[in-house]
Amino acid sequence: MTPDYSSGTPSGSITSAQAQPDTAGYWDIGKLKKAYTEYLSNKREEIDEQKDARRYYHGAQWTDAQIKVLKKRKQPISTVNRIGRKIDGVVGLLERLRQDPKAFPRTPGQEQGADIATAVIRYALDAQEWKPKSAEIARDGAIEGIGGLEINLTQGDTQDPNDRDIELDIVEPESFFYDPRSKRADFSDARYMGVGKWMDIDLAKEMFPDHADEIDQAIETGTDLSTNPDNENKWFNSDRKHIRLVDCWYRHKGEWCYSIFTGSSVLMEGESYLVDEKKKTECKYIMYSGSVDHDGDRYGFVRNMKSSQDSINFKEAKLNHILASRRLIMSNAAVKDVETARREWARTDGVIIVNPGGEVKADDQSFDFAGWSKLLVDSKQEIEGFGPNPQLLGQGSEQQSGRAISLLQQAGIAELGPYIQGFKGWKVRVYRAVLNAIQHNWTAERYIRVTDDDGLAKFIQINGLQVDPMTGHPNIVNAIGSLDVDVIIDEGPDSINMMADTYDALIAMASSGAQVPPQVLIELSPGIDGRTKKKLLGYIEQAQKPGPAQQIALEGEQAKVKETESKAMLNVAKAQQASTPQPGKPATFELPPELQIADSIASTRDKNASAAAKYAKADKDTQEAALAPLKMIQDAHDKKRDRSFVAPSQS
Repeated sequence: MTPDYSSGTPSGSITSAQAQPDTAGYWDIGKLKKAYTEYLSNKREEIDEQKDARRYYHGAQWTDAQIKVLKKRKQPISTVNRIGRKIDGVVGLLERLRQDPKAFPRTPGQEQGADIATAVIRYALDAQEWKPKSAEIARDGAIEGIGGLEINLTQGDTQDPNDRDIELDIVEPESFFYDPRSKRADFSDARYMGVGKWMDIDLAKEMFPDHADEIDQAIETGTDLSTNPDNENKWFNSDRKHIRLVDCWYRHKGEWCYSIFTGSSVLMEGESYLVDEKKKTECKYIMYSGSVDHDGDRYGFVRNMKSSQDSINFKEAKLNHILASRRLIMSNAAVKDVETARREWARTDGVIIVNPGGEVKADDQSFDFAGWSKLLVDSKQEIEGFGPNPQLLGQGSEQQSGRAISLLQQAGIAELGPYIQGFKGWKVRVYRAVLNAIQHNWTAERYIRVTDDDGLAKFIQINGLQVDPMTGHPNIVNAIGSLDVDVIIDEGPDSINMMADTYDALIAMASSGAQVPPQVLIELSPGIDGRTKKKLLGYIEQAQKPGPAQQIALEGEQAKVKETESKAMLNVAKAQQASTPQPGKPATFELPPELQIADSIASTRDKNASAAAKYAKADKDTQEAALAPLKMIQDAHDKKRDRSFVAPSQS
């Protein structure tokens, strides 16, 4: 988007005086115009390719000359837009691979600060509708090869005049320009970049009242500062007075500066209002490229799919033409009028009068139709095999489980590796820039709302002023400007996949008879949120407590075991007494004491084993009762996951 000029200053500036502390030393109008026109002249092929890519994505894939020829042949115009579906598939894949920002401490003792930084970044992104904006930027990079956003600052709603809010605006690729010598995908080697758009002259004068005369002079001279995109050519009317405003950010004396200019004068200039973690100024435009070729031109997926798409459209039109037409073979002077015979043959109820001795028949076009059909299949397979394959989109795998489809998709992602890595790197740069902007511009006390893993909302105080009860001195609570953290992309999806692998392995073990605690399965289940997990664990704990009947049975078994042990001890005592000779009584034959003891011990072990078996059966019944609700949840989760991986079949 173009900068916010509604306040008369660019986003992030507060007053004109602050925006122009010293006009000396900045780029003059000649250098600024040369920078823009240098881009327009050196990147003409890239600009034309971007325009063509936008047309192909939106289904405008026939040129005016081709349409004129087809109409002259009376051949139907057929457009099967597979490029649009492919690019939408890439964006959908990135959404499924979405990863959240996470801050990590640089020094010991900053763990709490890292958690606060993570919450602050996510809060700021959510406030700017980050998810739909990042998806649209991913689509821009896939179509035109360039995507990104600009970071602006606006006056916050607090009482502190220095407090700013962060705004993230999408940069439209057709209005973006940059240093044509830049070849890196992240534009880190670009000396300048910016945007330029048309604006009504009345609105421009309202925003820059001190430059009304310069704006009038720029009406005629500013028309050359344009890439002439299709959308502007459609609505641009020469009867209305417009002016071309260009917002150019450039490196100057080791710092980033900006200038807003027209074709004849500079309307505003100044030093960047954004700084990085090293207190160095940085550019507000954060851009990335899908691919950069050998000439330094940036392009998206359309370049490699355009040929196959043209082949599909041409063959579809050709097949429709073959089906709708007939080729006649007739002897010389077989009919009175050839054109009349042609028209009548094309009609389903046509009548053809043949002269005596003449012969008219239709040529067999089945061979032509089969040949064109085979070529069409080859073209479709070529474009289907590019980028997101059917397995990656979950198509053609309707009978497989969600886990099996996920394994197939991991192989398909490899083709998109460079683009995905470039997009992830761009997001990390956005997260760091957002955190830097927050640390230097959130000066007032505020509360941010965060949601934890259990879905519970809570509020965190930022820059709060409290009195230390020990010293009585005021101090700042959660001072966002003093945090020292690194920002990376949290590998959430990878950890979820690891949990899913472990979960599947435990489910397989439980199915084969292994004793797997249900609590472990619930903790590792990837499809159950934290709040539901707590409820299920409570239900299982309640279910594992023995009921009244089970308690009575267990107590009875314990009593039997104790009785058996008592009897065994009594038998041992009797055996010992019997082995001691008593005077005056004749000796009687009895088993040796060691045999009697062994027999008693064997009897006791047998009864203990019987009691243990009953214990095991009771424990098994308890485990099955506890696993019953989990099995129902798992079955429902598997069905839902299978349905989520099934995409509509393609024509």
